[in-house]
Amino acid sequence: MKHFFSISLFLLFSFSLPLSANAQEAAGKRFDFSDSSKLKKLWQHKGKRFGVPQTKFTIVPCNAAGDKRVLEIKANRSTGFLATPIPESIWRKYPILRWRWRIIKKVSFPGKELDDQAAVVYFGDGTVVKNFLVGYRWEDSFALGSQSLIKYAMGATSVYRICMRNKQAEPLRWYVEERNVVKDFQKAFGRMPRGECALSIGANSQYSKSDTLVEIDFIEFRPAAAKKKAQAPDINKFAERGKKK
Repeated sequence: MKHFFSISLFLLFSFSLPLSANAQEAAGKRFDFSDSSKLKKLWQHKGKRFGVPQTKFTIVPCNAAGDKRVLEIKANRSTGFLATPIPESIWRKYPILRWRWRIIKKVSFPGKELDDQAAVVYFGDGTVVKNFLVGYRWEDSFALGSQSLIKYAMGATSVYRICMRNKQAEPLRWYVEERNVVKDFQKAFGRMPRGECALSIGANSQYSKSDTLVEIDFIEFRPAAAKKKAQAPDINKFAERGKKK
């Protein structure tokens, strides 16, 4: 698999979104793409590569999603992603990332699978020169649940890829995914995420020359399920048993 990556990924964490900390926290918990005017306010288009078309992100109506609007991701021999900052207060309190997506046009490889994905959701931290990301990918022939660490741009970007869906997925069927991004990040890089992180959504088809199409209904951060506390033994029951003897 070829491992190329746009130099502009270095800028993934150089946000210029005009959001206050409170506004970021309010916006960063759930994105349902119902309001097209918020797309440019909350997300930045990144991942530009010289000579390669940009992946297109458009909010469109979708009857199949319950007569609502969804994010359409169209990659025609292109690359690119949308990114938004996620405050530390969000990912610490709501470590579960949950989203719903479906594929309409798949990646098509003439031979060996290249580094293209019909869709990918990234979460991670970093600086303008070094990034650490977990990538939840809609791939082609890789086994479901397969994982590996990939280095891009001479090691400046580390991506821990996880195959969420592949060519076995049914076209037009909605799939709901749920991952603990903090645990996945810890497993990948041996530490907790640091400070403000980034969430991004993208698609790449420049190597396979594919024309792919995926829709995302929503993406949200949720609290982890509360751990059940072990119940203390009922001393009254033991006392009753002792009396019976």
